[in-house]
Amino acid sequence: MIDAKAKIVLFRLLVLLAGILPGCWLGWLWLSDGLGVNPAETVLHFTGRTGLILLLATIAFSPAFRLTGWVGIMIARRQIGLWALFWLTMHMLTWVGWDQYWAWRWIWHDMWELEYVRYGVLAWLLLVPLALTSFRWAPQKMGWSAWHWLHRLIYVSAGLGIYHLWVLTRADYLLPTTFAAIFLGLLGFRLVDAIVHRQ
Repeated sequence: MIDAKAKIVLFRLLVLLAGILPGCWLGWLWLSDGLGVNPAETVLHFTGRTGLILLLATIAFSPAFRLTGWVGIMIARRQIGLWALFWLTMHMLTWVGWDQYWAWRWIWHDMWELEYVRYGVLAWLLLVPLALTSFRWAPQKMGWSAWHWLHRLIYVSAGLGIYHLWVLTRADYLLPTTFAAIFLGLLGFRLVDAIVHRQ
């Protein structure tokens, strides 16, 4: 039988793999010329989808903990959240550096003129303070109530990210619809859980 500490270590290794394997796959596509005729667009979409999946997984860790009571889930929650931010940062840098060639005049223009760009940038920006306050000392410094309210911004970020994807979609809405359904399910669980525990 695997003891409790070993289970937590194993779970954290699985989370680590969830963060690393997309990069390995992307590297394989790069080396095998599998990125298609527009590599920048392929990488842009891949990093965005990966980041959004991991962001939803981060949100899902709280309901999973409520349902199972296993502490290992919450121990690894910060880890997967940082991986989500990493991939979404790669998404942002791919757009700014590879797609826009660091041409800040056009970058600011797109932020001002294009709705989906504004929402995507805002979704990323909202995650930055969450990462900066994800350390163990942060709740004590900020106060638990303020810290919890701040970290609820993850729901806003995820919602904006899904809307960003929805606006970008032109034909097949299966992926954004699936993301939206998962997000609404997680949000619904959170609201019901808050009501039940308040009673």
